[in-house]
Amino acid sequence: MFKVITVDDEKLIKRSISALIHKNETGFQIVGEANDGEEAMELVSKYHPHLIITDIRMPKLNGLDFIQKVRSVDHQVKFIVISGYDEFIYAQQALRYGVSDFLLKPIKPDLFLSTLDAVYNQIQQEHPSYAERQKRLGLINSSAKEISNLVWMLEEEKLVERISEVDIALQDKGFTTTRTNDFYQDLFTNITTNLENRTSYTLPSHKPFPNETDLLPDHLITHCKKWVHFLKQKRNIGHKANILSATRYIEANFKESTLTLHEVANIVDMSPSYFSMEFKKEMGESYKQFVTKLRIDQAKTLLKNPIYKTYEIADTIGYVDYPHFTKTFKKITGYTPTEYRKRIGVE
Repeated sequence: MFKVITVDDEKLIKRSISALIHKNETGFQIVGEANDGEEAMELVSKYHPHLIITDIRMPKLNGLDFIQKVRSVDHQVKFIVISGYDEFIYAQQALRYGVSDFLLKPIKPDLFLSTLDAVYNQIQQEHPSYAERQKRLGLINSSAKEISNLVWMLEEEKLVERISEVDIALQDKGFTTTRTNDFYQDLFTNITTNLENRTSYTLPSHKPFPNETDLLPDHLITHCKKWVHFLKQKRNIGHKANILSATRYIEANFKESTLTLHEVANIVDMSPSYFSMEFKKEMGESYKQFVTKLRIDQAKTLLKNPIYKTYEIADTIGYVDYPHFTKTFKKITGYTPTEYRKRIGVE
């Protein structure tokens, strides 16, 4: 995460900025907030931020003087100026001081987020090593999520395939022995954390990873299989295989708008109420949450293809009511389908 400090004497403005940054995948993290330029200078010395979001008119040290003072000690830090309409001339002057952009109050979320994207890309270009670390972390996080889900679903064959795919990806990237070992250690830690967050069970202990790079994939596979067997025992899978049968049926039919909890319960010969209770106990989420997640994940995939219209995607994944689809999609992702497309660069 790139570090940000905000400087404004209006609490609501700082609160709005904080909410927008933390509720969206911006790549930034607020490490400090200040009411004026003097307070902000202390934060600059303490945190060495990548980005400073500041007002123009503030008590003590104003925005323009503050920017000049920071520039005298740090030429790389980026600035975004938040300006009121009556301060527009000051904002224009700020651009001459190397400010990345200025925005008028009240803050418009879409414009603010697009500005953050532009600044984020600028910083990445100036910090290539950081960009590489971010890509590595992205691969670790996405792989850990997929593998932990496969362990949770007791899909041994699929998790073996996925771990093999990850190992091939690492080889293609030409990772050194040390970096490969570190990657697997971090991946294992993330998988463990994901699983621990989904269950109240204490997972079995594990043996240390070997130093030999070629042994790492099999070592991880062995641990994952051990977890699968452990979960089977804890769930008493012989008596509750119907829940797994239900999840497979849901995964095969979630695109049908007529799919209901009653239908799935009937498939596994359980009453709707008992099925609902057992499903949540075994899966860690309700039937509705499970189906919604499948549909929204499929929608994200389809939205990457500009050929499909958003209302066609809604119908394809089981939403007859388009407004309901839009509302649900935004609730889960924080964006409408159209906004999401713009965020991923699809017009």
